[in-house]
Amino acid sequence: MNQKDDILQRQLPTMIVPIYEPLSPIAPGTARLLMAKDGLWIEADAIWGHFRKQLWDSPRDLPYGLIEEIGALRCGRIPTRYLDQFAFQANEEAERGCETAAWIIWHPTIGWKYHQLEFLDQSAVSVSYRWPQLEPEWHLILDLHSHGRLPAFFSSTDERSDQGNPHFSMVFGKCQRGMNRADLDCELRLCIASFYFDEDVSLERGERRS
Repeated sequence: MNQKDDILQRQLPTMIVPIYEPLSPIAPGTARLLMAKDGLWIEADAIWGHFRKQLWDSPRDLPYGLIEEIGALRCGRIPTRYLDQFAFQANEEAERGCETAAWIIWHPTIGWKYHQLEFLDQSAVSVSYRWPQLEPEWHLILDLHSHGRLPAFFSSTDERSDQGNPHFSMVFGKCQRGMNRADLDCELRLCIASFYFDEDVSLERGERRS
């Protein structure tokens, strides 16, 4: 194999799912593509979670083994108080005619933290901020931003900013002062290696469900 191809393929290797023996465990902190009986999957491991999602459903059976979807949150449930805090922030900024953003981060021994961002620009249709350099062992779990009075959706800008390490991304829309979090428009997705998977969310309980 060409050395350049080898380097590229090591960044996101493709494995064949065996039929007659177990699939080898994924290395910690990596992502890989999996060719299975029913199509193409992606699997990612992070210290805070382990995920396996299907990318392509084959119209016929392929000569490979079967695997199942995985969505394991080792970090546990995101504290609802941080979702409430951001909903309040989004509602207040909507009164100023601005979008806003924040991160919810997690440390394996310290726990959760609401991470305020350094904004570079805010307007009614965009928000930009200086990308945080997190301290060692802190991990981005949920990237939050708002759309002010507009509906919640993921834009082409979000497609670019949600690349990189596995994390969740959530957007709140139809914000206005005094609105309860559960009444806001909301979209949630899981981001893995520039692939995006829509997730259902129960805002009242702060849970994610596949």
